[in-house]
Amino acid sequence: MSKRIREMYRKAGLTPPKGKGIHTPVAHRCVIEYLKKGLSKSEAWKRCIGALGRKAIRPSHRRTV
Repeated sequence: MSKRIREMYRKAGLTPPKGKGIHTPVAHRCVIEYLKKGLSKSEAWKRCIGALGRKAIRPSHRRTV
């Protein structure tokens, strides 16, 4: 995960997630906004990925069909 994304979480007063960093900064910004409103992590990710679709996953991590 990039420094930029970890810094976004810290700036919002949240603990950065552990992971490989397959999601885009746009997806993380969306999740941070939902977490601030009190939603659970799973619900926040579900809503953001549903709203952003392919834009939530970095191109190098997308599956091609």
